[in-house]
Amino acid sequence: MHPSRTWYRNAIALVIVLLLANNVFATATQLQLTDEERTFIEANPEITVTNEFDWPPFDFTVSGEPAGLGIDLMELLSERIGIEFRYINGFTWDELVQMFFRGEIDLIHSLSITPQREKDALFSEPYYHSKNVIITRSDNLDVHTLEDLDGKIIALPAGWSSIEFFESYYPNVHIIEVSSSRQALEFVDQGKVVATVEQEGIARYFIKKFGFHDLKLSAWIQNDELQSTSSMHFAVLKSNPVLFGLLKKAHVTITPDEIDNIEAKWLGKQGLDIGKEDVGLTPQEKDYLMTRGSIRFSITPDHLPFEDIRGNSEYGMVSDFVDIFSDRLGIPFTLVESKDKHHSIQLLLQGESDIVPMVLGTEDQMKVLEFTSAYLEESIAIIARESLPFVTGLQDLTDERIGVTDANLLEKVVLSYPSKRFIRLTDSTEDALFKLSSGDIDALLLGIPVATHSIRQLGLTNLKVAANTPFKNSYKVAVTDPTLHSIMSKVIRSISAREIKDVYQKWVVLKFEQELNYRQLWQYGVLLFTVVGVVLYWNYRLRTLNRKIATSHQELEKASRELHILSVTDSLTGLFNRHHFEKTLESEIERARRYELDLSLIILDVDHFKHINDAHGHQVGDQVLVKIAGIITERIRKTDIAGRWGGEEFVIILPQTDLKQAVSSAEDIRAKIQALENNDALQVTASIGVATWQAEDKTSDIFLRADKALYEAKQKGRNCVVTS
Repeated sequence: MHPSRTWYRNAIALVIVLLLANNVFATATQLQLTDEERTFIEANPEITVTNEFDWPPFDFTVSGEPAGLGIDLMELLSERIGIEFRYINGFTWDELVQMFFRGEIDLIHSLSITPQREKDALFSEPYYHSKNVIITRSDNLDVHTLEDLDGKIIALPAGWSSIEFFESYYPNVHIIEVSSSRQALEFVDQGKVVATVEQEGIARYFIKKFGFHDLKLSAWIQNDELQSTSSMHFAVLKSNPVLFGLLKKAHVTITPDEIDNIEAKWLGKQGLDIGKEDVGLTPQEKDYLMTRGSIRFSITPDHLPFEDIRGNSEYGMVSDFVDIFSDRLGIPFTLVESKDKHHSIQLLLQGESDIVPMVLGTEDQMKVLEFTSAYLEESIAIIARESLPFVTGLQDLTDERIGVTDANLLEKVVLSYPSKRFIRLTDSTEDALFKLSSGDIDALLLGIPVATHSIRQLGLTNLKVAANTPFKNSYKVAVTDPTLHSIMSKVIRSISAREIKDVYQKWVVLKFEQELNYRQLWQYGVLLFTVVGVVLYWNYRLRTLNRKIATSHQELEKASRELHILSVTDSLTGLFNRHHFEKTLESEIERARRYELDLSLIILDVDHFKHINDAHGHQVGDQVLVKIAGIITERIRKTDIAGRWGGEEFVIILPQTDLKQAVSSAEDIRAKIQALENNDALQVTASIGVATWQAEDKTSDIFLRADKALYEAKQKGRNCVVTS
């Protein structure tokens, strides 16, 4: 290389180094760093920061990369200080909070202040605040304030400070802990819980971005204690004051214009569009799909334009929606042929298919299946012969015989129009239309897409869509697997209204044959003289509705009892969940202390469980956990309390039990697990730690000793019982 070129390149490199050094110096000068802070920056060129996967617009991931209002603020701080921020994602919010307080993550952002957290962490000034509101379904008329939630079930993300608030001030509110705000809203939308509590700005963002159009927001909650949990702060452990000082200095240099620009980006239309088609799966859900390889689905044949089977392949709207599902998840969907709608549900219940992509969801089905929110609706119309005089709705039909093929629809219309002559038809859609065409019935209630398609196909030119009704059919996805239910719920939420409309218009051509002739025009004049009749009718209907309300209250009480069971149990194993178990342990310790009784605790961990999942799949892993839960339930007394602590870890409280008795129970359970028969020659064992409560113990001491014993059991080679 020519010497002059070498000199030129070296000079350029020197200039770049000087510029970078000058930039660092300028930043340091701007922040007026101390020698201790400069030393810290040199020693720590990178710090770790929390990053959630599903809490837009503040903190989430798009294609695996951190994004959101909080992330942009963190990037400004990173630039000001001159330290690289490495984001830790792939964990739930509760897991991230625990990792932070264990010292495994340096900086957490979007955290609210509680007295417990202030014992260990230093908090910044708030960088965002939005008032808390209650979110319910639009048809819920009973919940407006916190007092209205008394005795009801709500969903809140695990690890949220608002959980502590409800436990302290509203203990009769039953809480189901979920993984994210999005899942909490899904639970409300699907009717699994009555409500959730969220910041107004975030709730409105979620409703717009993910299409929760059936939800509504209350007025701001008038409670200062709860509202204090909705301010956003970043936090550092008290053991790291130098880092907190740096962040605090950097935060002061961020201008109001910079904050306004970040908020405008994420809370406006641009923020709604970022990651619009990202489904928002958790790392565990992604692993689940990788393990599955494909998703099997079954459909109803001969139900066009919605679904049919042509040449061993799906046909109709369902084919387009399945393509969207497959594209969103990056996994193939495989058709399992079925004979009819009942057979498709049977295949799902038997485990021969994984989902039914288009189902209405009867009351009986809802007892055994999980459903996503509705993503497609069809209006129910009055189908009649051309000779039927002009009508505007069911109220205009008097003595006509009205056929109904759907039992659920029949129940609804009878309640709303008890004086009409409804006839239950068990025929197929085609046979019902032939009966209408031949005069066996005078009208037929059918979904408009199915009706118009079938009329054209059958060539029944004497039939028409006479009028619309207020009734609709709502199509959902049915599943049995809880993980797949969460995945499909997110997929449904990712489909835009435009996409749904495009699919619908592709397969449906509407043709209303409502023509007004002058001979019938006089009928409109009669309406002027029917006001009194309408008033009488509504009085009758109000009495009917009052009877319905009384019945609904009874059903609500039953549902509340069932939801209470759901709120305290683990959905996979049926044992108590961690939240309920912790509260029960405190109560049992207090009882043991008051009456000087023995109390023992067992902690059980399945050995090499990750290997089981990796080698045999998560479905096999789930089966192992269920079998172990069954063994625990069989081997303990009625007075003992068993729970799933999380993952592959189980816990058992043994009231009035000394250490020797507890070890005997633990050894019995360990032996039964070792003898457990599994497919694929799978050997399952468990390590167990046992501890007994001592009079001087604090609440957590017995648990820490049992956990220590469990650790020692693993160190000794696993598949054994150790005491502490």
